[in-house]
Amino acid sequence: MKYHKLENPSIRSLRSVLLIFLVSIFCFGMFLTLDRWEGQSPSLNFDRNFTSLGRKSNLIVTVTDEGAGLKQVSIDLKLRNKTINLTNKQYSSPPIFFKTKEKNSSESFDLGKIINTFNQIKEGPASIIVSAKDFSFRRLLGGNKTVIKKNFTFDFTPPRLEVLSGQHYIRQGGSECILYRVEKDTHLSGVQVGPHFFSGYSPQLSDKQIRFSIFAYRYDLPLNSKMILVARDKAGNESRTMFPIKLFPKKFRHRQIHLNKQFLKKVIPNLTNKNPELLKEKDLVKEFVHINSKLRDLNHQTIKKISKQSSEQILWTEPFSQLSQSKVESFFADHRTYFYKGITIDHQDHVGFDLASVKNYPIEASNNGTVRYATNLGIYGKTILIDHGCGLFSLYGHLSSISVKQEQKVNKGDIIGLSGTTGLAAGDHLHFGLFLQGIPVNPVEWWDRKWIQEHLWKRINALEKLNKESS
Repeated sequence: MKYHKLENPSIRSLRSVLLIFLVSIFCFGMFLTLDRWEGQSPSLNFDRNFTSLGRKSNLIVTVTDEGAGLKQVSIDLKLRNKTINLTNKQYSSPPIFFKTKEKNSSESFDLGKIINTFNQIKEGPASIIVSAKDFSFRRLLGGNKTVIKKNFTFDFTPPRLEVLSGQHYIRQGGSECILYRVEKDTHLSGVQVGPHFFSGYSPQLSDKQIRFSIFAYRYDLPLNSKMILVARDKAGNESRTMFPIKLFPKKFRHRQIHLNKQFLKKVIPNLTNKNPELLKEKDLVKEFVHINSKLRDLNHQTIKKISKQSSEQILWTEPFSQLSQSKVESFFADHRTYFYKGITIDHQDHVGFDLASVKNYPIEASNNGTVRYATNLGIYGKTILIDHGCGLFSLYGHLSSISVKQEQKVNKGDIIGLSGTTGLAAGDHLHFGLFLQGIPVNPVEWWDRKWIQEHLWKRINALEKLNKESS
């Protein structure tokens, strides 16, 4: 009979404690390095879709890894017979027991700028290959990896551009129309007037390359601002050409507006309650200036944004009409100086007409179009914006009530609301404005049948002739 020596209970207990300790250490370490064991690969995103690139193309790729953090990003440009490494960036390793803020989780690369530094690149097919690794412990500590390849074509030839209309005339604060022809690969075209761009539109003729652009010369632009016709293809190549045009300067009125405490107490609380984005001031005068400047700017930004929803076809045929039985109280581009107790507190420009009749007068649509906005708009109070096509919008402000809905089609003369005193208005009237692709323009021209005929319809109708000649 064999006898087994019994293990000392204290040794067995010590061994169990040691095992539990080691397991605890392992689990604790796994807990602290949990992010390092994640299996999500880095994400790679281009800021736009592209099939071609030019010498001045804008292209950004963003590489992101929210888990273990970026370890390496490599970007290669593959041409027909060679490969160019655009960047190969190594990132420092964060501590094993790291916090999220200590890792490199995202970076963007301006590929357009990087590519432009290589002069040996020629036109033709090419590829961009982007690869990224992270610091994950997965795959035998090799990390997660993502690779993306994008095929495209290098195109360095700008599109051809041909002016079709003759001499052009424009007044400061006014509008004009130009006809031109572009190439098939043109992605964007129009007229650049100083810092403002006015897109061109297709008249939907058999000659698909004919375009027209209705553009404006903003009332406060310096008189030496250039007006240039522009065409750009998808690769970013751009053609720019001058065209015959004569600018007529115009002087605008200066007005003095004297404010009193009664008016400020009346309008300010209502405006601040309806526009929570405003910073409330304890001082009435400071609050008025904030509303008159900051809120005014925000409202005009909204108008410009809405203008991008414009129909690509002209929605009207007759000249625009001034509100019936109305008297002009303020003109377009009046430069206003605001006084309180004899002290100058602000300067602003009035970009429309104030038209007065009787209290709660029925407001007519100035022309055919589609309602794009019908609610409160800051300093303009209850407001309607009607889209007349090709970037042209009419604005009706300070209304007491609105009787149309967004996206409703209206005809010239339809009643759309009633005049009032909402917004920053001292008395019952209609603020009427016209905006061309977000830029305020003088309504007087658009009320004038002769001006409409000479500057718009005469040119637009010439498109049919040009179309037949090219067929």
